[in-house]
Amino acid sequence: MSTIRPIEFGTDGLRGRAGDPPIEPESLRRVGAALGVLLQQTGGERHRVLIGNDGRESAPWILDCLVQGLMAADASVADLGLCTTPALASLVRTEPFQAGVMISASHNPAHDNGIKIFASDGTKLRDEDEATLASLAQELRPENPGQPRTRQAEDLLLRYEQLLGERFPQLDLTGKKICVDAANGGGSVIAPRVLRAFGAEVVEVGCEPDGFNINDGVGALHPEVLAKAVVEHGACFGICLDGDGDRGIFVDELGSVRDGDDVLSLFGRRLHGAGELPGNQVVATVMSNLGLHRSLQEAGVGLRITPVGDRNVFLAMGESGAAVGGEQSGHILFRDHHLVGDGLYTGLRILDLLRGQPASAAFAGFRRYPQKLVNVKVREKPDLATIPAIAAAAKAVEQELGDDGRLLLRYSGTEPKCRVMIEAVDVATCERLCQQLADVIRAELGG
Repeated sequence: MSTIRPIEFGTDGLRGRAGDPPIEPESLRRVGAALGVLLQQTGGERHRVLIGNDGRESAPWILDCLVQGLMAADASVADLGLCTTPALASLVRTEPFQAGVMISASHNPAHDNGIKIFASDGTKLRDEDEATLASLAQELRPENPGQPRTRQAEDLLLRYEQLLGERFPQLDLTGKKICVDAANGGGSVIAPRVLRAFGAEVVEVGCEPDGFNINDGVGALHPEVLAKAVVEHGACFGICLDGDGDRGIFVDELGSVRDGDDVLSLFGRRLHGAGELPGNQVVATVMSNLGLHRSLQEAGVGLRITPVGDRNVFLAMGESGAAVGGEQSGHILFRDHHLVGDGLYTGLRILDLLRGQPASAAFAGFRRYPQKLVNVKVREKPDLATIPAIAAAAKAVEQELGDDGRLLLRYSGTEPKCRVMIEAVDVATCERLCQQLADVIRAELGG
């Protein structure tokens, strides 16, 4: 019997190169069987699982392996096909499913893939449930997997589109030209279709998935492509998704790219003005630009800061009751959208809010501070505060910046690197101080 590698869930499910552990047949069948057993433990009759994918070439065989494992645990599967992660999460919550699985590696290249697992309420599995799943996957031995059987459920996507229509009853995009870039991923069909349903004239970019071109020079990691299209076509707005559609980066009519910080500033100020910001607070991560802090502060809005990761934003919003939160990368969570990151939904909310106002004017309240990030290779990762030379250099940088800048100094969670990020009033100061501190770190800890 072959040695079974432990299944380890990361911050966003399982992810890796398709064909290599844990994204290979044996591990996936075990995870499928483990999910089926976990559902059995909740009681009830035979359990139903909804599975979708973002269009990668490896998705069909990954689906088959998961289904074989689920069938071994007497669970049935409906295949949603090409979709976005938020569409799947929403349908798991609103339709009679006990769990959902999204086959996606988000913004990663096509050779990668992964799975994100959702509970019956449409939220990602809790850490303790993932730990149970990993433990079960080590113990189970689904033998003689049969022919995988699924029920086709692409028609369910129409119910998600109907939900969006009901959420924005006053939104009329007739006569408006909008560009959409779906990163050749999960939103390639649904995003243009939804915008046209609201009456928009849609220019499609990155909406032709072939299994290999997802995130390839298009999508949220490459918004300059959409920005060029918006200007060339004279569009009033652009929506740029990542591979699985849970992030959104936007482009105003002038071709200016607007990221998650722009969006949080816009909604923080507008919701505050409308008296719809519980606790008078927005949630963001440590990576958000100082300009967001200043923009919200000037409007009388507080900002709660979390570590990097949408899961941390989700938890903080759950604790504080905040109406909106998110990441600079474009992962925005709204309480009235069940705290599910959804780039298309965010884009529709912005369009609904504009009501004839140019997007550039709506975003004008946010001024981005210049930012510089340097990654320094290190041979070890001791507490930076315990290295006198580094602590002294960091203190000197913070003193020089004062209230007109900030320093973020941290190790990478996945690589032997120390990240030095500085924001200041001008680019020259950013670069000088960043290099100054990086040199000290390199001298003390350089790999």
